[in-house]
Amino acid sequence: MSSDAPDDQPPADAGVRMTTTQVVAYLRRAGDGVLSLAGAPPLSVPMSFGVTDGPRLVFQCLFGPDSKKGTRLSETDSASLVCYDRASPDDWASVVVTGEMAAVEHDAERQAAFAEHADTVSMNVFEEAAAELSVQWYELTPDSMSGRAGGHWTPPTTDDNG
Repeated sequence: MSSDAPDDQPPADAGVRMTTTQVVAYLRRAGDGVLSLAGAPPLSVPMSFGVTDGPRLVFQCLFGPDSKKGTRLSETDSASLVCYDRASPDDWASVVVTGEMAAVEHDAERQAAFAEHADTVSMNVFEEAAAELSVQWYELTPDSMSGRAGGHWTPPTTDDNG
C-alpha cells in the first residue's frame, strides 16, 4: 500500500483525530458497537452499552446455556469495542476503545448509564426464552480510546447525552 503522505502524517483523506472529550461524547451518543473479546479466534459480537463517569463502558450481558460470549468472558479480560457511523464519504466517525473487561455488580449508576445511552434490541435475538437467560453486568475500563472523523462530521457536544 502506498501513500503520498509522509510516514509520520496520515493521508489527507484519513480524517481528523478526535479529542478525548469528543470520543467520550461520541460513545455516549452511540449506544452500541462491536465488542471483540481476545482468544483464538477472537469473538466479536454486537453489543449495547452505556457510559459511566470515568469513563467506563457498561454492558448488560445476557447469556443462554451454551453462550460463546459467556464462555469467552470467563476466559479473558482483554477486549476492544468499535463504534462507527457513516453518512457519506466525508461525513463519518469511528471510535476504538481497548481495555480490561470485568464482571461487576449491578448498581444504580450502571443501570442509569445503560438506560440513558444503550441502544437495546428486542429479546427475540435470543434462541432461548427470556426466563432461560442469565444476566451479568460487565465494565470495560479503557486502556486506550481513539477516534477519527471525516471532514464534514459534526462532533457531538459534551452535553449531547442522547
